[in-house]
Amino acid sequence: MNAKDVESEIQHWDLGRDVAQTVRLQIDLLLDYTVKSVKNKEERRNRHLLALKYLLCYVENSGLQDILKMDVAQEAEFAFLLRKQMGESNVNTTKFIAFCRKTLFLEAKEINWEANVWYVEKLNISPERYSLSSTIDSFSFLDIRKEDNRKVLQEYLKYLFVVTNLNLGTIRIKQTYIKGFLKYLEKQEKTITTIDANSVKEYFEKLSIQRTSPQSYNNKIQAVTIFLQYLQMKDYVNHFAIPVFFYKKKSYPKNHEVRDLDKKLDLFMLHLSEFPEQLRIMSLILLYTGINKGKIFLLRNVDFYYENEDSWMKVPGTNRSIPIPDILHLLVLKYSEKNHIDIEMLLFLNRDKKYTARSFEELITRQCLKSGILDGEYVFKGNGYQRELCKALYRNGTSIQAIREYMGHSTDETVKNYIGWVDEKVAEKSDEFFKQEENSLGGMLLMAKYDKMNEANRQESEKKMQLAIAEIRRTASEGNTISVSDLSRNTGLSKGFFYKNEQVRNILNEEKEKQDQGTLARIKREVRDKSLEKQVELYQREIKRLLDENENLKKENQKLLRALNKLQKESSK
Repeated sequence: MNAKDVESEIQHWDLGRDVAQTVRLQIDLLLDYTVKSVKNKEERRNRHLLALKYLLCYVENSGLQDILKMDVAQEAEFAFLLRKQMGESNVNTTKFIAFCRKTLFLEAKEINWEANVWYVEKLNISPERYSLSSTIDSFSFLDIRKEDNRKVLQEYLKYLFVVTNLNLGTIRIKQTYIKGFLKYLEKQEKTITTIDANSVKEYFEKLSIQRTSPQSYNNKIQAVTIFLQYLQMKDYVNHFAIPVFFYKKKSYPKNHEVRDLDKKLDLFMLHLSEFPEQLRIMSLILLYTGINKGKIFLLRNVDFYYENEDSWMKVPGTNRSIPIPDILHLLVLKYSEKNHIDIEMLLFLNRDKKYTARSFEELITRQCLKSGILDGEYVFKGNGYQRELCKALYRNGTSIQAIREYMGHSTDETVKNYIGWVDEKVAEKSDEFFKQEENSLGGMLLMAKYDKMNEANRQESEKKMQLAIAEIRRTASEGNTISVSDLSRNTGLSKGFFYKNEQVRNILNEEKEKQDQGTLARIKREVRDKSLEKQVELYQREIKRLLDENENLKKENQKLLRALNKLQKESSK
């Protein structure tokens, strides 16, 4: 059949065939959507309309009542028909069926909770419930072949979406765990409505011998238990006790921190100039703001702004903004300008798609291997980098309360844990102990020994202090940029010493301030100018939006006036 014949036949489709009314309406909607959305004539004719015509033939012969309820077996039958009729064409059956499902689901007036695939875009999910670390577009029930099992899972997920406030990532995990249970039942040719306590016990025992961590095992049985309790409450399943506490395994929290992270972050920063521009800026934002990795993937151009002589960054998914260094703001401004990123668009995309936690980790570790550092170890694993930022802020004299506000933590205890505040308290208590023992003979001996140790430590600290100050002065006199990492490397002293020793820190800040004064002033001027340009563009967009809205309201008002006049004329007759 040539292209001309196809085109002529498409124009005379018989939608009055012996098919269900639901399918007739669906085919009509798909036809209309395809004609409007697919502009390329050849692609529209060969990849969509012709395939759609064969779908109509399949529906008529198979008796399918709803395209959105097409299961895996029916999809395979249709694929066979399509290959038989069209031969080695360039029509991808899987993509075509996905196109039909998504179009019908999204274009429907109401959410079709009985569809075999749900598309998140239609589910009216609030932004804070979206997963920050992964992109979830749809939820599929196709791999549950028994209709009863599929229906109860759909109803439970509808409950999770509509009633609870769980985010998409959590719902996806729960669905995966419950699917595992339902597939186990289907292997035994059972439906969920016929199970008893023994069925659950056998499944939990089967899980217990699999090679999974105790925590993962506990999460699975917990998800299945809550699912069954919901079904019992809805009277889908007979009521029987589920002693989940009896099946749980002992688990211990895992330590996800990177060993010697402070040194590894120093090495990472040293080689950061070798990274691609986008990864370099993303890494700098994480290191200098401490925001959650998932939030960096949601940063938009407009989230960076200049106000009250300071640079600010709005944290995605929250109502708070945090101050950031002007130099970081300038780097973001130049990056967005160079890459022509619209003000309201996402700043960072991975090949035109939103980043996920996995894709970001893969790119970082790959670049580390390319630069020959860290053996490909991921330095942003867990919240270690946030801990290091808290420590740096605390060493610079920032209060625990201020760090808590900046990081967005709910309590001071989290910050204290991050900065090792408990260790400092132990040291203070140790000093108090020695002072309390002064009046006893043993205490006197201990104090004498303690005083000698203290004096030796004081002399050692004095030597280190003089070495550090001399290196700071030398670096400044030679006109070189003062960097704590360089000072630490040249003297053999730890970076923490330059922050903890008050005298050294004061001299360091004094010399750095002298060095940075001119540079910082220039950066601040540039940031202010570029930010004002961006703000003007935002105002212009808002003005245009308001003008358009005003114009639409005028048109609507005119329609209402005409309708009112018409009613008045009719009533006066």
